[in-house]
Amino acid sequence: MGIENNTVSAKRQVAEYDVVRIIDKGASINVLFVGNSITRHAPQADIGWDYDWGMAASSEETDYVHVTVKLLEEKYGKINFCTACCGDWERNYWDDDLIERWRKARDFNADIIVIRIGENIWGQRHLFNEKPLYSHYDKMIKYFRSKENAKVIVTDLFWEDGGINKTVYKCVEENGYSLVKIGDIGEKDENKAIGKFWHSGVAIHPNDEGMRKIAERIADKILEK
Repeated sequence: MGIENNTVSAKRQVAEYDVVRIIDKGASINVLFVGNSITRHAPQADIGWDYDWGMAASSEETDYVHVTVKLLEEKYGKINFCTACCGDWERNYWDDDLIERWRKARDFNADIIVIRIGENIWGQRHLFNEKPLYSHYDKMIKYFRSKENAKVIVTDLFWEDGGINKTVYKCVEENGYSLVKIGDIGEKDENKAIGKFWHSGVAIHPNDEGMRKIAERIADKILEK
């Protein structure tokens, strides 16, 4: 099941006041995760999602953000981390002023930025000719990169979509970012929460195994020499 089966709306996946969440441990390294429901989704009763972490993970500790943080802390010790929930940006990617909604994440001054976003842009694909994606995607990443020397890690899409991934790959190549491919993880049902949730859109999100694999690839890329 692919991207067309992602029927979880990108609209207001978290409350307006809570689109940026910072976990400050008093550490010297700041890691920012820019994402959508795979990064974090607040409870939503009408789709059977009762939790407040990466959608379809069985616990906060097993979503990809928290697994990535754990893996990095094994190397660096404590790190501060921040999640920026940008589903509304995906729905309105051409509105470059909208990104100011996530200023707290920019002001977090991340040393490492993980861009794990893009699936919900698919719903706006009919606008690509009128409003080409590349320049807005590029501006979004550069907005969050408040430190010039911050390391930028970009993943492609969990549910494969070549039109959006072409933009992802071009942006990575032209800016010298690090690419993490996760589409092959999303191709396999064993990495999804199928059968765990009654709502099919929730169920095609990554389960604990899928989250772990995503986290390991991101952490491996960050820790590369």
